[in-house]
Amino acid sequence: MLDVYYKIWVDAIIREKAKKAEGRNWKLYTIIPISLLQGINLFTFFYWMKKLVNRNLPLVFGVDIFNARLINVFISIVVTLFIPFLIFNYLMIFSNDRYKLLIEQNKSQSTACYKKYVLISIALLAIPIIIEKMFF
Repeated sequence: MLDVYYKIWVDAIIREKAKKAEGRNWKLYTIIPISLLQGINLFTFFYWMKKLVNRNLPLVFGVDIFNARLINVFISIVVTLFIPFLIFNYLMIFSNDRYKLLIEQNKSQSTACYKKYVLISIALLAIPIIIEKMFF
């Protein structure tokens, strides 16, 4: 399972480095989208557990810091679905320049894993919700 994770990362890094050959921001352009996609996957899991198991299951951890509800919801979503993956991905890929070793190990095996991951992640959330709204 970890091999697939690393292949997705290597493919994403190679694609972003090719686009941003001169810039140094390619790390941000890889870690943010992948962390968002992982958050979408977690949200999808929570959503379907809520539908199947318990209708009272919260989708995000509640935060009540500010008087404005929208700010609290935004912070809840970021804290639940983005920050944990951002930290995890940084520690697994970018700390101690580990991505260089991963690129060397997996460069020849890269076959559009990142693009497939994006499409599958979005489809896993969108298609069942569309079917549910159309038929139930």
